[in-house]
Amino acid sequence: MRQTYSKVKDAALIYEIKMKLSMTKQGNMMVIEYYNTMKSFWLELDYYQDFKMQCSEDAVILKNYVERERIFEFLAGLNIEFDQIRVQILGKESLPSLNEVFSVIRAEEGRRTVMLEVPNTEGSAMMITNSRNLSDASRNQNDAMNGAKVVKTEGRKFFKDD
Repeated sequence: MRQTYSKVKDAALIYEIKMKLSMTKQGNMMVIEYYNTMKSFWLELDYYQDFKMQCSEDAVILKNYVERERIFEFLAGLNIEFDQIRVQILGKESLPSLNEVFSVIRAEEGRRTVMLEVPNTEGSAMMITNSRNLSDASRNQNDAMNGAKVVKTEGRKFFKDD
């Protein structure tokens, strides 16, 4: 009786986990956060699913099947911005491993992040210009204090003799 109840309970938990998996989307998460969320569901699912293999060949077949399904689940939940890379992965003659798929997607996310970051060069140029102006002003002040007359022509300083 206890074993039957346990199997029913496991079936309900497996169903719940599979529902969570199917509803999980990347959304605002970084790829690594999304992958880790999926991975935690997969680990939980592995705990409750009880597969008894008769031979090592069956175990390999099952492992490959499960990994392939997980690749599809992972790719299906990615944001639309990864459509092109998703098509490239699915278009390969043989599907890469789940870890390889994750690595490719994560690398693409990193590339996009770097490409989309616009460095604030205007602020940097402003700081350099301001620091140069301050340096020029302090030099001019020092020169004036030493009695030299400074004439500025087209950005260059010339000392004028009296």
